[in-house]
Amino acid sequence: MILFVCTGNICRSPMAEGLLREILGAAGSELEVASAGTYGAGAEPASGHAIRVLADRGVDIGAHRSRPLTSDLVDGADLVVAMARSHEAAVAALDQTARSRTFLAGEAARLGGQAGARGAGDSVRAWAESLHAARGGHMTAGRLADEVADPYGGPEDGYRRTADRLEGICSALARLLEP
Repeated sequence: MILFVCTGNICRSPMAEGLLREILGAAGSELEVASAGTYGAGAEPASGHAIRVLADRGVDIGAHRSRPLTSDLVDGADLVVAMARSHEAAVAALDQTARSRTFLAGEAARLGGQAGARGAGDSVRAWAESLHAARGGHMTAGRLADEVADPYGGPEDGYRRTADRLEGICSALARLLEP
């Protein structure tokens, strides 16, 4: 499973989940995609702006309900894609062993370009290990530019910019995960 993580699980991570699921589904992939938030009560719908911006792209996240990040979710994830460094830290706080398969969104796409696409017989977890090797095996956070800005509380245009960024990242991840 590919797990996207943000703060409330109502903007960035459900947008990324919806975009990657749509792209992978169109390619005939059966990879599982999910999302969670580091903060929040859970069972909240996605932001209205997020729903509208993705609907304009043909992606329906209207049924999304937020859920909190748990150690079980982290344990079950083969690849964890965090929107910000604080989310990476929250994942590591739940499971230190997950750090080697946790990346900032931009970092996952960038390192994937270095490591290459997932091989036909390779698991997503094995591919995540190749990303970790591409970053030198260090447990450092990705670059600040690898983070995805939070549009929460802002105008719909901010959500469009976030969706543009996430669509690029998700398109790159889809090409790397299902070449």
